[in-house]
Amino acid sequence: MIHKSRFYTKMIFKMLKKEVVNQEDYKASYNEVANTYQDWIEQMGKFTDQMIMPAILSNETAGQKPIRVLDFACGTGYISRKIVGMGVPCEITAVDISEKMLEHCADLSDQGVKLVHMDGITFLNETEETFDVILCGWALPYFPHKVLLKKFRERLADGGIVGVIANRTGTLHKMEEIFLRVMAKNPENVRKPMDISLQLPKGREGLENWFRHHGFVAVEIDEGEAIFSFDTPEKLLAWLNETGALAGTMQIFNNYEKVKGDILREIEKEKCRDHQYEINHNFVYGIFRNGGVNGEHT
Repeated sequence: MIHKSRFYTKMIFKMLKKEVVNQEDYKASYNEVANTYQDWIEQMGKFTDQMIMPAILSNETAGQKPIRVLDFACGTGYISRKIVGMGVPCEITAVDISEKMLEHCADLSDQGVKLVHMDGITFLNETEETFDVILCGWALPYFPHKVLLKKFRERLADGGIVGVIANRTGTLHKMEEIFLRVMAKNPENVRKPMDISLQLPKGREGLENWFRHHGFVAVEIDEGEAIFSFDTPEKLLAWLNETGALAGTMQIFNNYEKVKGDILREIEKEKCRDHQYEINHNFVYGIFRNGGVNGEHT
């Protein structure tokens, strides 16, 4: 077996060369969980709601003309459905890289929502549209934030609004360590690492700093935590896989089934509390206004 220090050196080298879990891998993961993703959305929707209505109503065009909304990385369309149900005149464009997720949005096209099957950054690069409101639910860490927020400003009308909700540092406590130990134990089965934990905002202050650096002003910002409990390690791991919370982790390995037993044993050791297996979702949400002339820092 490769010595652990050599293994971690190898993983760091792969990350420096960008040989990591990528957008195509995340696409494959979300295609796989498209039929079960709604279970997680229903549990976490009450938190997503905290940024949807305030973001729409914070827009200065509300009540004057249809609000141009971009539902960025829309998944199964939870945000778009909420907006349609609000009855506020809107022109909604919903974009996602996963064709299977978009299949669950088919009914939205009948309600005037424009569905676009495309990687989010590619869409922002290619579209000539501008938007009054951009909403991004739970997808922020899948994109390099410095690139994404710059692109948001380019496609956002002056004075427009961005609303985001995303996992923050401390979410899925111990799961990163669990996967690192399993990878170190099975180096021959490791295809490539993932670096998503490096892209999680560090709570309210971290998220606000990201946006402020790109010329946005915080309108509202908060954070929270949701905890889910299961009576077996198998149920906890199934929840994480079926909801997309571990999106991309199966792509780390050449053969996920060969390491699944090791993952379950690590979960049993690390996540048991009072005969229950707990997992947390730490999150932060914010509403930000484009604070100056588009493309310039304030």
